[in-house]
Amino acid sequence: MSDLNFFEPYLEKRDFKFNKMILLYVILVLTIVAVASAGVYNQVQISMLKAQVRDRRIVAENPDTIKKYNEIKELENETEVLKEEVDKIIKMDKNIAQTDIINEKLISEIKSKMPVNLFLTNFSANGRDVQISGVAKNSKSIAEFSKGLGLIEGVESVFISTIDNSEDAYTFVLNTTFKDVNIDEKDSQE
Repeated sequence: MSDLNFFEPYLEKRDFKFNKMILLYVILVLTIVAVASAGVYNQVQISMLKAQVRDRRIVAENPDTIKKYNEIKELENETEVLKEEVDKIIKMDKNIAQTDIINEKLISEIKSKMPVNLFLTNFSANGRDVQISGVAKNSKSIAEFSKGLGLIEGVESVFISTIDNSEDAYTFVLNTTFKDVNIDEKDSQE
């Protein structure tokens, strides 16, 4: 027979026994706490965003704000129209500059073709036609000037319309036509 020792369980060291059920309950509680705290955090964020949306909607639906927005939109439209108009003006200015017949180069070329005994009294241009009036000491100077004008680049024709002999000088009128510059061709090439 064996003796029963009632104090034996108290005398021996107890080993810690791992209980799986307790671990599962702890994990379950932590998961519930994490999901609940994430839900609370999201709900707080949603509430803050709703408040911001409400505040911004109040500002956006304010009649003064709508009025200012419409004014700004109208100004933007006017600015866009003005930009388009300025671009058109710049393009027209470039076209005018390209088709400008009378420029410093032409004037200096005309001056270089003038004989010593010839003086200009009038110079008028209309489109591609230029009329030059002047006085010369002899008719040979007028002929030399006319021939020299014909050699200028871009000159289509030179015509002496009148020569008058008065006292010691000859007065003359020269009509010069320049070649036509086709603006549409230049635009299509660019």
